Amino acid sequence: MSSTPTGSAPVLRKQTLKIATPTDLIEIARQIQECEQYVSANTCSRLHMIVKQMKNLKKEAEQILKNCQRDIEVHKLPCNFVKKPGNTYYVYQRSDGTKYLGLLSPEEWGPSCPSAFLGAYKLMPDMTWVPETELQDWNKTEEVVKHILSTPSFLAIDSKESV
Repeated sequence: MSSTPTGSAPVLRKQTLKIATPTDLIEIARQIQECEQYVSANTCSRLHMIVKQMKNLKKEAEQILKNCQRDIEVHKLPCNFVKKPGNTYYVYQRSDGTKYLGLLSPEEWGPSCPSAFLGAYKLMPDMTWVPETELQDWNKTEEVVKHILSTPSFLAIDSKESV
């Protein structure tokens, strides 16, 4: 059983009042300088990560703006039908250079296709266009998003923050 109520040895007043020697002061200064270097290196490392994220966000923003411009251009193409989300439409160019949106694919036209085929686009529920060449990647991403949203632990993240 200990002779002190806390169970630890008593601190000797003489040890706590010890005056630092010049060697101790040099060691303290060295330690402070070393800590400053570590903190500075850590800060630089974290800032590098943020700069990298900013570059990625800039690239994402540029892609979003590019897609927006494309979507507007496709929506403005003349057509003789009501566009419905979920359908694929085909962009053609006449010999005079005018572009238009069609319902038939080049395969459906066969050799009698009257214009040059430029590309196929699927109209999405949010009224954006996904090029047929990117549709497979889009569908894979959509599956991942649906899986994430159906995961209870993912949905719980937001509810915990609001409490």
